[in-house]
Amino acid sequence: MQRGLRGGLLRPFSRDQIESIHLATVEVLENTGVEVRSERIMEIFQKGGAEVDYKNRRVWIPEHLVKEAVKNAPSKVIICGRSGKHDIVLEDSRVYYGMGGTPTPFIRDVETGQFRRPTKKDMADATRLGDALEQYSFIMSIAGAFDVPYEAEYLHEWEAIFNNTEKPIVYSAPGVISTKRVLEMAATIVGGQEELRRRPIVSIYSETVSPLMIFEPNESMIECAVAGVPVTLSPGPVVGASGPGTVAGSSVVLNAENLAAITLMQLVKKNSPVIYAHSVTIMDPRVGRVCYGAPELALASSVLNAQLAEFYGLPTFGFSGGCDSKVPDAQAGCETMMLALMNALAGINLMHDCGYLAGGSVGSMEMAVICNDVLGDVSRIIRGIDINDETLAVDIIRAVGPGGNFFSQKHTLDRIGKEIHMPKLFDRKPPGTWLKEGGKDIAAKAKDQVKKIIKEHYPEPLPAEIRRRIAEIVKEGERELIKKI
Repeated sequence: MQRGLRGGLLRPFSRDQIESIHLATVEVLENTGVEVRSERIMEIFQKGGAEVDYKNRRVWIPEHLVKEAVKNAPSKVIICGRSGKHDIVLEDSRVYYGMGGTPTPFIRDVETGQFRRPTKKDMADATRLGDALEQYSFIMSIAGAFDVPYEAEYLHEWEAIFNNTEKPIVYSAPGVISTKRVLEMAATIVGGQEELRRRPIVSIYSETVSPLMIFEPNESMIECAVAGVPVTLSPGPVVGASGPGTVAGSSVVLNAENLAAITLMQLVKKNSPVIYAHSVTIMDPRVGRVCYGAPELALASSVLNAQLAEFYGLPTFGFSGGCDSKVPDAQAGCETMMLALMNALAGINLMHDCGYLAGGSVGSMEMAVICNDVLGDVSRIIRGIDINDETLAVDIIRAVGPGGNFFSQKHTLDRIGKEIHMPKLFDRKPPGTWLKEGGKDIAAKAKDQVKKIIKEHYPEPLPAEIRRRIAEIVKEGERELIKKI
């Protein structure tokens, strides 16, 4: 089992400021309410004690229900890999990094550098890449299966992920049919529904619709609550569009959606595992696009996210990558480092989106490799510097004395490898050596590493009978979804 490094060094907002967001949120839930486009969800809220207007599809949630729900939601969540060595414990400010997010409409072709529609094979290759890169503790997506029937896209993507990683998985499964089929696949892998409840190898990602709307696809949360499988939330109001024109006001909208979803799950079943996310998004009004490289996003998705989750005693979901650049260049590196470092210092548990370009619309395997090195640097920063009698090294300094050197000291040999982080991709060689080795820039080196990993790395395969059963579940679900539509 992995226990991540602890972040949590950044806490710029006061307790009063965090509480003011909470109180404003309660006021919105009680007086404005949320629109619910699901009869099933409305019935759960009504049975739980909320006021429901079925005609206008409005639900008003009283403070006491919210308070009880937050109290019942677990403060620690474990998401498992196929083996215990990949399990991750989400608690306090422990941080873990993940590759990708939800499906990207385009992928940057490794050979040509051009954008194209991704396929199920791209989904499998990208998953194997994330499985190989050591900084990634969980897997999402930097591709998509757009060469299969669109009604069953997510089922095919899950099949590609299950077959190509041993790490924990956080991914979307909109609606009841998809979620049931994904949970069936996961149960097949671990040995049954009860074993899945004990060792959940997935967390289902679920987004509400801003502002203040819950739709039928969010019924996936109900299925997860019944199954005991964690749900990763990620409401995303856009400042000035689907949220007010301030980060604070959009935070209230987002928090209301979070607390409504948490209340729903706890009304279905107490102690349902859920992961909080505060992903206020920023739109550049000049181009009308959501910006992953905006400093306001870095601030809201990191410290505000961490402090609100801390206020509620819940695990968190945020960012460790993602950028607005269209290629793996200096802008991409700058924006990725900003997001990753801010979220790690804040202590966000699950940090995703590494390998995203163009505001999340393009997946890049080269960028995923570059992010892996960025995350190595970030981890070294949040690990900090040990200051104790051994590291202060007064006796060693006395022994060497003025004008000496410390190269040959055993203390140096014992400590230097632990003290100094050695990047795998970033180049620190002299210019002459770099030129002799080909003078490749970071994107070219990342491309070489991607091709090597895709050629050589294969995780431990699932048993043949399990692979066959997963394929059958996908086909069964595909027929069910196509018939439904």
